[in-house]
Amino acid sequence: MGFQVPNARSRTTTADYQRYAFVVAPVLLMLALVVVLAIFGVGLLLQERRSSEVAIVYGVEEALDFIWEGLGDATKASIGRRDVRRILEWEMHYLQRPDHRDEEAVVGGLDAAAYAQERSYAQGYAYEPEVIFEVLDLQAEYLAALGAVGDPVDEE
Repeated sequence: MGFQVPNARSRTTTADYQRYAFVVAPVLLMLALVVVLAIFGVGLLLQERRSSEVAIVYGVEEALDFIWEGLGDATKASIGRRDVRRILEWEMHYLQRPDHRDEEAVVGGLDAAAYAQERSYAQGYAYEPEVIFEVLDLQAEYLAALGAVGDPVDEE
């Protein structure tokens, strides 16, 4: 039995392993939480970027403000904001209902203006054609400013 050199492995005890686990486990948990948080944040950023590129929103009140500001003084003297809303409602009704027309729908087109005028007459409101065309032209400008109106789509 001679002299034995102590082995490094023989010095580590179960208590040492428990102390090591007690220190390392919270660090690993925090690291995992930071990684999950980073992935979540990147996902939110990508979602925000994607949704802002696609959204085109037609706001009725914004359209009314845009059109009202663009109307000439003579037109403003002959109609009110409710009249502008009424004309827009009938034109939108015409555009959304394909059974009212035989041709392609055109925002601010002659057929849409005629439909709006006919429906307005039926409700007891008489608007001059120039007034209707001015309102519908400004609506087309508003839609173009939003990016909601473009060139006709090819049928190919």
